[in-house]
Amino acid sequence: MPPAGETQARELSGPAAGRLAGLLLDIGGVVHSTAMHLVGRLAETEPAMKPVLERIGGIAGDRDELWQQMLRRQVTEREYWAQRAAEFGAAVGQPWDTRAMMHRLYELPRQDWLRAEMVDLMAAAKAAGLRLGALTNDMTAFHGPGWVEQQEHLKLFDVIVDASLTGVMKPDPRAFRQGAEALGLPAEQIVFLDDMPWNVEAGRRAGLAAVLVPWDDPGPAIDTARNLLGLPPRR
Repeated sequence: MPPAGETQARELSGPAAGRLAGLLLDIGGVVHSTAMHLVGRLAETEPAMKPVLERIGGIAGDRDELWQQMLRRQVTEREYWAQRAAEFGAAVGQPWDTRAMMHRLYELPRQDWLRAEMVDLMAAAKAAGLRLGALTNDMTAFHGPGWVEQQEHLKLFDVIVDASLTGVMKPDPRAFRQGAEALGLPAEQIVFLDDMPWNVEAGRRAGLAAVLVPWDDPGPAIDTARNLLGLPPRR
């Protein structure tokens, strides 16, 4: 069986490849490393978190029943992280809500959470004169407006559509329409990257060239996006 990235490249290649005009990116799990990875990294410096991780069977894994409920759409992603934040905060003796936990996660070294290869893709798209946007459900809700304003890599975006502010969350079809309208492009001219399968499926239904970004290796998705946008391969 071919790797997922090769499969996506074949599915999304064809007459449109190399002639698309915009790039729309999710933030968490795409531009930034997944919170799952960051929780593990933080637990290396906060050993009190490790019993919680052991009890729940690891963040976002097959044994994480709350995550499985989220996948079944029985709880929301925001509800998932709110509960986990409270549990990890209690373990370290702090009253964490989601934003407090995210603040602590993003105190880790930048190389732990910012994906340099994705920032390279963003810079290449800008240099080629393509429209560049973000379509995120939770960035301001999770991090706060002050943190968002301080991040230099986010200033590469021409537009940021954040459901924390619009109230319309992916996979609602209206979210993808808002993203396309903000970019000023028809959906068919936009490459969209997201780490959640249901958002990718909804993006494709909306007409976007939507590409799934695996949590453990974003490289194939980046290669597919570069191909679709007519950008040079990764160095």
